[in-house]
Amino acid sequence: MHSSGIFKWSFWGLAVLILLALSGCSNNGNVNEKVATSPFPNPTISNTSQASDSPNIGVVAKGTVHIDKLGERRIFVYLPAGYETDDERYSVVYMHDGQNVFNTNTSSLGKEWRVEEIIDQLVADGTMEKVIVIGIASSDGSERGKEYVPFPEKSIPTDGTSAEEFTQYFIKTVIPYVDGAYRTIPDRDHRMIMGSSFGGIQALWMGYQHPETFSAIAALSPATWVSNGRILDELAKESGKPALKIWLDMGVTEGMPIDPLVNVLKSKGFVSGKDLFFQMDPLGTHEEKSWNRRVHSPLIMFAGKEAVQKIKLEVSDYLTLLGPEALNVRLNLIATMDNGMGYTILDGVEYQVLNPEVGQVDIAGKVSFLKPESLKVNVSFQDVTEEHLVNYEHYVKVFKVYVKSLDVDENGDEFSINLKASARKINSSPEYITALVSSAEKIGIYKIKETQEDVIRITFNTK
Repeated sequence: MHSSGIFKWSFWGLAVLILLALSGCSNNGNVNEKVATSPFPNPTISNTSQASDSPNIGVVAKGTVHIDKLGERRIFVYLPAGYETDDERYSVVYMHDGQNVFNTNTSSLGKEWRVEEIIDQLVADGTMEKVIVIGIASSDGSERGKEYVPFPEKSIPTDGTSAEEFTQYFIKTVIPYVDGAYRTIPDRDHRMIMGSSFGGIQALWMGYQHPETFSAIAALSPATWVSNGRILDELAKESGKPALKIWLDMGVTEGMPIDPLVNVLKSKGFVSGKDLFFQMDPLGTHEEKSWNRRVHSPLIMFAGKEAVQKIKLEVSDYLTLLGPEALNVRLNLIATMDNGMGYTILDGVEYQVLNPEVGQVDIAGKVSFLKPESLKVNVSFQDVTEEHLVNYEHYVKVFKVYVKSLDVDENGDEFSINLKASARKINSSPEYITALVSSAEKIGIYKIKETQEDVIRITFNTK
C-alpha cells in the first residue's frame, strides 16, 4: 500500500456515505455498495444546457432483445436491426449486470440503461456501427460482489478468488458460447467489456488483465473504494501498457475516488482524448439513469466515428475528498465532440481568474479562495473561452455538511471537532482527521482557530 496506509481512502463524508448508502445495483439489496446520495446542492454548470439526456429516440430501425440460458445464468442478447436477414458479422459489447441493461421488468431495481434504444438511434444517425450486445446477468445477493470484486473486501465478504474464477468463466465459457451462437467477429479488436459500480471494477480489471481478449473497457462509476483503493496499487505495479481504449466516468455526487485512477492510467502512458477518456458528470448519481445518459460515449469510443472537432464546451466544478494529499475544489471542462462523445478535457486547459483578489486557480484547475466571495474564471481550450463562476456559498454548504458528519460542537460559524470521537465515528485516527482538516484549510472556506490534543476549532469565513 501507499505510505498513507490503512486510512488511504478515509475522507470527510464517510459517515454520510455509510448512513446514505444505496444498494447500488446489487440484487435484492443484500450487498450494499458504499455510494452517497448528494448531501449538497448540484453544482453550477456555465454557458450550456446541463448534461443532456441520452440521444433522442425517434422512429428508427430497431434491434431485438432476447434471453438465452447458459447453464443457470441468464444472458441477455441484443441483435441489431437487420441481423435476421443479413449475413454480416458484428463486434460485441459485453456488459455486466445484464439484467439491468435492457428492460425494467428484469432489472434488479426496476431501472434500465436503455442500451438497445441508444444503439438503435446511434446507428440510425450514422454515429456508430451496428454491434451485438451481450448482457451477462449477475448472481444474486453477496455472490454478485464475490464475482465482481477482484480483491479482498470484508464488507462483502470476499477474498477476491471468486472474481478470478468468474473472469475465467467469462473468457473460457461465455465468449466461446457467444462466438459459436452468433455471427460475431471473434477477435479482441472487436470486443469491449463494460460495467458499472462493482461491475465497473470487474470490467476494468478483467479487461486490463486480458488485452488479448478485449480491445476496449468502459467502467462507469467504478467502485474504486473496494479493498481500500487497491485497484490503484495493482495498476501501478503493472508493467508495460496494454493496447486498450479505456472509458472512465463518475458522478460528482457519488463520493468515490476517480481522479487518482485517471492519474495512474496516464502514468502508464495512456493519453487523454486518444486511448483514455474520462468524464466527471456534474449531475451524475449512482444509478441507471445516469449511466443511461453517459453510455453513448463509451459505445462511440468502441464502434463509432473518430472525433474531428469539438462542438460544445461546458464548465462545472466539484470537490475531491480523498485524503490530506488529495483534497481540492477542481474545475471540470467537458467537451462534446462532433461524433457525439462528451468527456472531460484533462490537458491543455488554461485558466484566467478575473477577480484575483478573491482567489486563485492553478494549472491543474484547483481552486483556492482568498476572500469569502465567488470566483470568476475564464476557462480556455484551443480557440474557445467560457466564463465560469465558482460559487463560494455552495462550498460553504458542502464543507459544513461534511464537518457535521464528524463529532462536533457547533456555535454559529464556529465548529469544535472532537478528534477521538470523530475518529471512532469514521473508523480513522485523530492524527488523520487533524491532517485532513489542516489540508482542507488551504481551499479557503474556513480558518483553523486552535488545535489541541483532542479538539480542533475552525471558523467558516463569512462576508
